[in-house]
Amino acid sequence: MTRTLCASGVLLCLTTLLFAGPKGTVPRSSPLRYAAHSQHDGAAIGAKLLTSDEARNIFTSDVNRCCVVVEVAVYPRGDKPSDVSANNFDLQVKDTDTAAKPSSPKVIAASLQKKARDQRDVTVSPTVGVGRSAPIYDPAYGPVAGGGVYTSAGVGVGIGGRGRQPGSTDQDRSAMETELSEKGLPEGTAAAPVAGYLYFSLPHRKHMVYQLQYVLNGEKVLLTLN
Repeated sequence: MTRTLCASGVLLCLTTLLFAGPKGTVPRSSPLRYAAHSQHDGAAIGAKLLTSDEARNIFTSDVNRCCVVVEVAVYPRGDKPSDVSANNFDLQVKDTDTAAKPSSPKVIAASLQKKARDQRDVTVSPTVGVGRSAPIYDPAYGPVAGGGVYTSAGVGVGIGGRGRQPGSTDQDRSAMETELSEKGLPEGTAAAPVAGYLYFSLPHRKHMVYQLQYVLNGEKVLLTLN
């Protein structure tokens, strides 16, 4: 009985480890449903570059501050599973030498934490000034207006303190890493379609065109994203 319980416990641990890691997203019904897609040897891939607004709606973490996010789906051939690895992807800014491999959720979370810690708030506050005006003197008629006390009002702009910024603590970093990891592209041998997000430490500007390269079943696939 004891041995049976131990064996069951080991099996449960192995099952937990097997399913640990990124959960990804639900693949769309077809690779054709993605903005960019390609098929080779029966297997297919679809990809979409997230806009800044889409990234804000999908992620709690402010990924727009550090990286470009690409949604990717891999569709294996029915009788041939595909090996899915983030290391087989790279993203390049078209017609430039600027390119990057996907960054891990741990690296992205650390980058966001550092940016939050370096952030300084700009504060706007009301100001009131008090002064004394000199009398007005006309050479022909003498004093025409006496001096007196006056007040002035306005606004002041200053740099706030370096207090706790959202996303700056170790607890925040851990939470961001968990979110990015769970939504990341699942890796491993896939017998059924899988989908998720990849994070590239590249500039993200309007009208910028990227090229996503992926090695699918030993062949290079190039997708244009914009």
